[in-house]
Amino acid sequence: MKKKLFLLTLAAGIVLAMGSCKNGKSHQSSDDNEDEVTAVDDNEADEDDSQSADSQAERSDFKFKAKVVTDEKGVAEKIIVKIINTASGTTKEAEVAAVNLNPDQWNGFGEIREDDINFDGYPDLLVCCGPFNAYGNFTYGAWLWDEEQHDFKAVEGFDELFDPVFNEEDKTISSAFRMDDHEDDAVYKWKGDKLEMVSSETFVYDEEEE
Repeated sequence: MKKKLFLLTLAAGIVLAMGSCKNGKSHQSSDDNEDEVTAVDDNEADEDDSQSADSQAERSDFKFKAKVVTDEKGVAEKIIVKIINTASGTTKEAEVAAVNLNPDQWNGFGEIREDDINFDGYPDLLVCCGPFNAYGNFTYGAWLWDEEQHDFKAVEGFDELFDPVFNEEDKTISSAFRMDDHEDDAVYKWKGDKLEMVSSETFVYDEEEE
């Protein structure tokens, strides 16, 4: 009897050991599932990091393209501007009204400049809307670089300035509009992200002086 009891005890021990191994595999499977959940969370974190990287694009990450849109007669109507973030591969579109002349007969339409127009040390974006008349009087759409938002912001009314000149010394912008023998000059200063006229003057040209 003692031998049989010993064998039965040994057999029971083997069965318990096998059961323990099966339970161990089951727990391991549960651990694997937890690892999969963690992997999903990591992917979400990567997406968040990617979005954060987009919002932190540097000024040097951007390039620009401009397209002049004309009507059936070939007269310019507007200019579509593509603002391309080369870091994220994303593109935003903006537009500005064009001077209603034929861009095949008048120059300047859609030309891109990157001057620091608000004197904050970062180049902004200017797109030429065309000349107003034979004296030139070029107008521009303008977008300021916002270093806090890492993006460009349109300047309302900037296309009302003519042949703008940016004066770094006193942080002003000069505008000059010529029509026949009259020239209207104006000086603007920034107040926040908007321009205010601070002075204006009209000149009349003497034909003999010309």
